[in-house]
Amino acid sequence: MSHSSGIPVSDQLREAFGSARESGNVRFIKVQIVNDELVQIATESVQGDWEEDFALIPSHLQVDQPCYILFFLGDTWAIFCYVPDKSKVKEKMLYASTRSNMKMQLGSSNFSDEVFGTVPSDFSLSGYKHHVQSKKSEAPLTESEQIKKSELESGPIYSGGQTTYVHGVAFPVDKQATDAISNFMNGSNNYVQIAIDCEKERVVLDHTGNVDVDGLINEIPMDQPRFHLFAWAHEFEGNQLTSNVYIYSSPDGSLGTKSAPVRMRMLYSSSKANVEEITKSVGGKIDAKLEINTKEDISEEILMSLIHPQKEEKKTAFSKPSRPGKGGRTLINRK
Repeated sequence: MSHSSGIPVSDQLREAFGSARESGNVRFIKVQIVNDELVQIATESVQGDWEEDFALIPSHLQVDQPCYILFFLGDTWAIFCYVPDKSKVKEKMLYASTRSNMKMQLGSSNFSDEVFGTVPSDFSLSGYKHHVQSKKSEAPLTESEQIKKSELESGPIYSGGQTTYVHGVAFPVDKQATDAISNFMNGSNNYVQIAIDCEKERVVLDHTGNVDVDGLINEIPMDQPRFHLFAWAHEFEGNQLTSNVYIYSSPDGSLGTKSAPVRMRMLYSSSKANVEEITKSVGGKIDAKLEINTKEDISEEILMSLIHPQKEEKKTAFSKPSRPGKGGRTLINRK
């Protein structure tokens, strides 16, 4: 279950949505997160029926900027959550965790449908009709539910020989990969890179080594996804610590990277939890997890804030002095 981000609906958006509901003349409102608030960015008036007005949406969708579209279906509203693959990881997480909060603050009863998409065609009329048909045939599953479903359908755990199947995942794991992760957890090296052989559909070892944070950044491919295990040795509050970080990198085409093919991204994305399970199967511990799109998404500062988040200072309540005669009793020695 994802946690709400706590991003509030701005007064501007609340008033715009209320006005749109009363007038019935607004087809949709484009919403984005600006300065930690949900604000109205653009509005389109009703021009035809709701099916015809779907053609107005694509011009408002940018290749690297997530947004919400509050779309008027004629008698109710739908929330379209557009999060393109080229969005930054932090933005993807923020928009995913804010949707339910926005819906609640604007009134859940006003919305009859929610659609999540990564490309403009997901919000075309044909895309929406396909979504509606899919809802009728089978209730949509979350990503974690889909992974669990595939695990259950794949069969029992198998261990032995040259491969290991973890949690019934369809992809066998090469023994070299399992051994490398085991050696990493034992401290033999501080870095392991795991890949998926997409042709053979196997989890394989790419390579291992010993790197610092700068070396880790240089190890991240700019054209293919990878899984990384990095033991970060650092100092915190006067103590020397080593934290195991599990990183999933998936280049998205921004900042000099090349977006990997869709099938490859899907194979990696659906294997994240299973690769993590390998570490548990060898008795390992993960202290932090991080998903990145580019090398710019990782640094010592980011790792520090991830592993040692700043604690909120607790406000100390002001204590009023006791009134005369209300304090603790004083023993008077009378001679």
